[in-house]
Amino acid sequence: MTPFRLRKDARKWFKELEHGFDSDAPQFEMFYFCLIAGLAARKKIDVPAADTAELVDYFPGEFRAKGRVIVAWFLARELAALGIQMTEKRALHTSISQLVDPLSPSHLSEAGVKEMNRYSFGGFEVLTEWLEDSPRAIETFLPLFKAKIDSVAGAE
Repeated sequence: MTPFRLRKDARKWFKELEHGFDSDAPQFEMFYFCLIAGLAARKKIDVPAADTAELVDYFPGEFRAKGRVIVAWFLARELAALGIQMTEKRALHTSISQLVDPLSPSHLSEAGVKEMNRYSFGGFEVLTEWLEDSPRAIETFLPLFKAKIDSVAGAE
């Protein structure tokens, strides 16, 4: 199965926060912040595999309970990007079936994981645009992150 991937430059950027993450999967937490920024800003890009690190092919730790919500937001973004309305049942089914695999650990197909990775890659660029410097403490990063997400989400 295709794993989630984290940009190597993102890992360096988050290095100061890694010990402050309240998670048993700190690298996935970095991926998550990038993903949420990418989804909120609707930005996805390609990054060569050599410039990324392989993570896991499932939602680890506390992300397991949030996995379906994350997948749902991802699907909503993808369907909107494709211009598919919820009333277009055939197109909706076709698109979702290409991105979802209910039997995979992440509930995503290989194509779905690749697209989610692209949002995470783009989200890292969004984060570096939002913040002048790499974050130094989780206590200062989280309020800034939330404010930026709220401002982007509020513009919808």
